[in-house]
Amino acid sequence: MTDIQHHVIGQVSGRIYGVAGYYSENDSTQHVVVATNDGTLYEIHWNRNTAYTSPQAFAQYPGIASLGGFFTPDDNRQHVIVATEDGGLNELYFTNLSQVNTRPLIQLPPSSFHIGMASFCSSDDGMRHVTVGGADNILYEVVWSAQHAPTARILADQFRLSDVAAIAGYCDFFEPPHAENFRSVSVIIAMKGGDVFDVHYGFGGVGTNLLTTFSPPLVNVAALVNTDTHVRHVIVLNATGELNIYSYTFWQIFPQIQLYTLRNVIDIAAYYSAYDRTNHVILVTSDGNVHEIYYV
Repeated sequence: MTDIQHHVIGQVSGRIYGVAGYYSENDSTQHVVVATNDGTLYEIHWNRNTAYTSPQAFAQYPGIASLGGFFTPDDNRQHVIVATEDGGLNELYFTNLSQVNTRPLIQLPPSSFHIGMASFCSSDDGMRHVTVGGADNILYEVVWSAQHAPTARILADQFRLSDVAAIAGYCDFFEPPHAENFRSVSVIIAMKGGDVFDVHYGFGGVGTNLLTTFSPPLVNVAALVNTDTHVRHVIVLNATGELNIYSYTFWQIFPQIQLYTLRNVIDIAAYYSAYDRTNHVILVTSDGNVHEIYYV
């Protein structure tokens, strides 16, 4: 891990609730979506040729519980997913903020567990994946696409969600010579006590592995996969503001590394941008600042 950089990319008025970040392949642009406590969504975007835009409000969801975001290469659209406290899962999809389409995806059991969301698209088949915490300590996965209606299933029920700090996730697709068209889906579960689990599926059914253990207490987690090298990065935030990284592949495990220290962090997100082959961690702090930490 080299050349760690930190910038403040924007400032959002109001109490910040959460953040999502993603990279759109069609225009090599990075996007950050910030939610405030009243459910207002703001977007910031930039690339190597354009500066950070000012935060632009584009939607509002009162009672917001979690949010995620991703780009879908099958239709060149951006997707922002919002879960609300009543169990509603909602999708906003667009190519630019001048025309945002919205629709309810599915209704899940209400939950008071604010542990974030794992959201991503599997690029080989265009399926959209979202995992959220529901009632009775259940992690639900919702899957859909442009051609398939949303369906929900129980992904995991072995975790007491009151002990979960946060969840994140990614999808990695291997092509020859790495593998024979193999898709690996992972939802990362960071426990407040320091354990980090990988709930995964690929060849067969769902499995759960203990990835690593960090010094507690953990308060948040983000995850990304480098689609060029297939190195997975799990970024955890502890109560003292330390960001630490655990990186691994199917074939190798790397030592834990401290990335940065930042106080008063509300939420974090992470993604990989292929155009500059760089890993990005987005953080929002209680003063309304939106931070970007990037590294290779």
